[in-house]
Amino acid sequence: MAKENASLPGRAREAADNDVTVLRAAREIFAEQGWNAPVSAIAARAGVGVGSIYRRYRGKEELAQSLRVWAIDHLATLARECVSTAKTDEAVLKTFFSRYLTESVGPLIPVLGGRLPEHAEVTRAAEELEDALQSMVDVCIDAHEVPPSFTAADVMLMTVHLRPTLPIEGDRATEIHTRYLDFMLDGLRGGTPQPSITPPSWSEWLQMWQGT
Repeated sequence: MAKENASLPGRAREAADNDVTVLRAAREIFAEQGWNAPVSAIAARAGVGVGSIYRRYRGKEELAQSLRVWAIDHLATLARECVSTAKTDEAVLKTFFSRYLTESVGPLIPVLGGRLPEHAEVTRAAEELEDALQSMVDVCIDAHEVPPSFTAADVMLMTVHLRPTLPIEGDRATEIHTRYLDFMLDGLRGGTPQPSITPPSWSEWLQMWQGT
């Protein structure tokens, strides 16, 4: 995100960088403490005052909505980068999930899913994410890395299963997550029979995000 903000003029760049710092802190604190984490904990992690957060966001819900947009945009960018930079088509999916495991604090759905109402910016970001993921999945299907029934929603739900919070040191947790990633990828490309269960649709994944 810092690279994306580098072209902005001074004050705008500083404000954008501060936003990213707060959003990263919010993601970490929500992952560690859950939805009931106080805004003061987010402020402390970000190294800012609570008042500065409330000047930017009207409350925890607005902060969480911005966090959702930021996280979804990041995943869309990651998917596009993996398609364009992976050395082979066979490496695209592993590159995506490997970077996700090392760059992400963890999935947001277990914390924010079902708590927040529908939001136009989240909908916009989710549409762009679906396009980016589907392009990546199409490459993987053509490379016989995943079965034909594999979907963009499968990618998102696999991020939840691959990145549970473990009560161990971070580097070791990533090693363990990566071990199971390798097992998963071997299974996907192994020519296993098509699952009898209907694959998740994108709208089904979106429903998990939205509150009722």
